Parts: sequence; structure tokens; C-alpha cells
Amino acid sequence: MMAVAAVWGVLQLFTVSWPTRSVRLSTVLLAFAVGVYGCGAATALVELAYTRLYAHESGQSLVTVVDTTSHTVAPWVEELIKASPLLLAGMSLKVRRQWGLTDFTVLGAALGGGFGLLEAVLRYGLDANRAISRGGGWIIPDSLSPPYVPGLGQVLTAWLPAPFSQLDMLGPPTTETFSHLVWTAMAGFGVGLLWRSQGWVRLLSALPIAAAAGYHTVNNYVVQKPTSEAAHWLDSLNGKAWAAPLVCLAIAMLADLRLIHRGKRTVPGVVLASERVDGDSMGALLRYASWRLPWSLLIVLRYVRLRRSLLYATASAPLDDTEQLRRAAAGITALMEASDNPGAWRTLDVRGLLKATRSARSSRQRWLLVIPCVLALPPLLFLGVGSFTSTAGLQRFFSTGSGPKILMGFGIAALAWIAYQLTTLFRTWRTASAHPTAELLVVHRLRVGTALGAATTGALLLWRGFGSVGPGGRAIHTFHLLDALNTFLVYLGFALLLLSLLALFPPGGLALAGGGSWQLARKGMARPGRGHRLQLSRLRVSRILRAAGGLRRRARIPMKISSWRNWMALQVPMGGLASKQAVANLTENTSTRRPVAKPGTRPNPDTTGTE
Repeated sequence: MMAVAAVWGVLQLFTVSWPTRSVRLSTVLLAFAVGVYGCGAATALVELAYTRLYAHESGQSLVTVVDTTSHTVAPWVEELIKASPLLLAGMSLKVRRQWGLTDFTVLGAALGGGFGLLEAVLRYGLDANRAISRGGGWIIPDSLSPPYVPGLGQVLTAWLPAPFSQLDMLGPPTTETFSHLVWTAMAGFGVGLLWRSQGWVRLLSALPIAAAAGYHTVNNYVVQKPTSEAAHWLDSLNGKAWAAPLVCLAIAMLADLRLIHRGKRTVPGVVLASERVDGDSMGALLRYASWRLPWSLLIVLRYVRLRRSLLYATASAPLDDTEQLRRAAAGITALMEASDNPGAWRTLDVRGLLKATRSARSSRQRWLLVIPCVLALPPLLFLGVGSFTSTAGLQRFFSTGSGPKILMGFGIAALAWIAYQLTTLFRTWRTASAHPTAELLVVHRLRVGTALGAATTGALLLWRGFGSVGPGGRAIHTFHLLDALNTFLVYLGFALLLLSLLALFPPGGLALAGGGSWQLARKGMARPGRGHRLQLSRLRVSRILRAAGGLRRRARIPMKISSWRNWMALQVPMGGLASKQAVANLTENTSTRRPVAKPGTRPNPDTTGTE
């Protein structure tokens, strides 16, 4: 239930930000996983290093050093590390041009949500056997102010619910605001200001980051000294914390909407005719989305995200640098206009698309999908099914006897699988960097961060598990680094390691097929029927996204990997059977059709190779 609460808060901000957001839900959830495995592992290593180094140099006890640094150094280190994926992403010119302030804010919230969930699981993930049901949730009786894990009803009716709350002297159960999500949403907004703004406005980017770290500092100080004057400040901050992400999102969305409206007036060919005639962009897109649900809706959603990326890039980049993106968006706009009528969608063969997708996958590709699912079964039983009071026996099984050894064995296999994933990701580093769309580049980097964090944690766990501690001992010995790490047992670490496979699913280049990176990674586009038949969508309604990713179809015209000019070589007929062909171009895998070239057009002279 703690995981449900953490993800639910991220989904709330994801939904609220829809009018200006350009990143997909899968990217946001991947950022959530990076918060768990990438930022969590990096923070633990950094804090382990400086606390033990300072304790050795100063001669103070490790307990004293940890207590002191928890409200002095640790809050600033944690906020900077949680925001570091966005700082690194913004170093790419492509990313900071194609993302808006809204994207940075939402992804920051996802990173903080993942980090906060890791802290909650390390603290109370193994306490299902002693949890007491109360008020729709569960109390873990460890003090006069025990932690309270909210139930499903409380989670779904709360705004940004925390995975657990501290009850006030056995008071009524309440669901607090998720503090880590709030802090990193503010920091993400600050990073967005840093990369998106210019001139003196860029100096304002330090304010949200400093405010998040300061709020975090007050929170940790009150934990150490609950009777201090700072406790009153914290109560005031906690009462207003729910509004902080909304304020950041409101400012970000107003700035992004201004860029979107300006771009629609200045960028040619990226506004549907129905949008221009009706003067109502939302109504026109909703009408198109209703022609054949859910496929037409998916096309609209992906088209809107691509167009927003183009408009954001146009506001801060020369026209020549965005010409390829504009041509792709213009080509998709023309195809959507040709199919904006009910007759074009009436004969769409959904069953045929399903059948073609199933038959396109080879047995090897199916095995690649099965392996991580099998490896993830033990932790799902351990931390998922076994986290309820009625099924706590599963946690006892995996934490006693041969249970830790089973998790350790699966963890060793998972490490081998992660090493394979890292090899694939590093091999595709350059091709992902050359991808024209920023989001696919970021997806690649986030997967690398998740895999590196999981591999580092797994190496530490193997060192401890095969040592004197064994698979049932503590992963960090002597004294705790943080309260959460005080219960970081080796077998719990292996369970979390195995869950990282879900964040890396689907494996290898299959995960990037929706945007064309699978073909880039495989470098086998001259072999039709393989890479380009593997799509994240079962029905391959993402012809739009394939165009945005520069995928080649089984066509006899030359085309570079990074070139989208083939879209402009397509003849876009208007009406009748031609409109049905436009729908097919947007939805089906047209590998058996050859594109019709416009009269007078010639292949791009800069390209080489044919299929």
C-alpha cells in the first residue's frame, strides 16, 4: 500500500499537468524507478562515505556524526542528488529545448516519490506481521507516536498521500502530504527555470531548490529535537506543503501555455484544419480522438506530445535546428486531416493488427520478455502479496530459513541479467544520443541510471551476503547511516534488486521500440520484418511515433536513420478511399506497401542504403 500511495501522488500531478506536459507516463514512471534505484543508491553511498570519513578524522562517534549531519549536510545532499538526473538531462541541448517547465516539475516529483518510497520500504517494509488494523489502514506499534500506513480508500481520496504518517500520541489516523515528492517537485521546477529561462530570470532557479532543501532541513532538525522552536515552523510548513507543487505547476503551465500559443501562430503546418476553422483546439482534437477509441485517442495523445516538443524547441532554437521536427509534425498533421472523418475509420481491421503483432514476435523475443517476469516473482510475493497482515506468512518464509538464500540466488541471476541490459544500453549510447526526440534520449539515460544503481547495490549485497553476515544479516553494519538504513537487511536488498527488473522491462532495445531506438540499436533495419515490427503498443497505433523516431518502413527509397524527409515524400490524398489509406498510415504496419512519391520529388542525396 505504501507503493500505491507513492505512485498515486505522482499520477495526480501527471494528470493535472496534461495541458502542457510533453512526456509520457512511461517516462514519468521510469523517473520514479530512478528515484528508487539511482538516486537512492547514490545517496546511500555518498552519505556512508562522508559520515564515516568525518567520524574517522574528527574522532567523534559515528552515532554523533550521523545525528549532526542528518539536519546539516544530509538534506542538501539528498535534494541535489534527487535533482541530479534533471540537471544531467538538461545538459543536452536537445532536452532543454524540447521540454517545458511542466516536464521538469512532474519528473522532479517522480524522482522524489521514488526516493521517498525507498525510505518507507526500508523502514517498515518488513513489519506486516506486527501491523494492527485501524481506521482503514495499519498501525505499526513501535512508540507512542507510531507510524500509520493508510488504506486504499484513504490513499485514493487524499492529495499527494505519503506512504506512511506519524500519528500524534495515538491520535486519529491521518494521511500526511508526501514530503519527498513535494521537495523534489520544487527542486525540479528550479532546474527547469535554470535550463529554460535566460538572463537574470535564471538566477531565480536557486530559490525553489534552496526552499526545498531548507524545508527538508527543518524537518530533519525537528526529528532530532522535537521540543525545539523549529517544531512550530514545521507544523506551519506541513500545513501548506500540499499547495507547493500546485503553485510550481501553475507557474510552469502558464509559461508553457504562452510558448505553445505563440508557436501555433508562427510555426506553419502544425495546426489541424479543424482547429483553425473552429478556433477550438481541444474540441477538434477530442472529435478526432472519438472516431475509433482507443486507437484514435492514442494517435491524438502522441501527436499532441510531439507538437508540444516542437513548439517548446521553436521558442529557444533557430528554425534550421527544428526543421526536421517540424516536417515530421507537419506530415502527421496532414495525415490526420485526411483521416478526420468517420468513413476513414469504419473498416479498420483491429483483429488483423493484433494477429500480425503476435505473429511478428520470434521465440527468442518472447523468452526475453519471460526472463525478468520470472525473476521478479519472489519479491512480488515477498513485498507485494506478503505486505498484508493476512498474508504475512510469505514475509516470514522469505526472511527465515532458506527464504533469504532463495532471494539471494534469484538476485545473482538478476545481476547477470542487469549486466546484459547494461551492455545493450552502453552499446546503444551513441545512437540514442543521435535520436531527434529528446524523450527517447532521456528514456535511454534513465534506464542506464536504474541499471547502474541496481548493479551497484547488488554488488554490495553479494559482498555482504557471501561474507560473515550471510544473506540474513544487515547490509550496513556497526551503526545506522539513516533511520531507514538501520533495517537494511541483505535479503530485503535482494528483493528490491529483483524489483528493479520491472523498471527495466521490457528488456534491451525492446523498451525503445516505440520511438525507433530498437532499430537504431540493432542496426538491422536492412532486414525487414524484425526490429520495426516490435512496438510497445500491441496494436501498433503509433505510426506517428515511428515517424517522430525516424523509422524506415519496407520501402524502396533511401533514407538516413536520423532523416524524416520521407514523410514529405508521401502523397497525402484527401477523401474517399484515400482517407482510409491515411488511417492505415497512422495505425497499421504498412511494411507491405510502398510509399507514393510526389511528382517531381527525388530521394535525399545525402542518404545511403535501401531496404
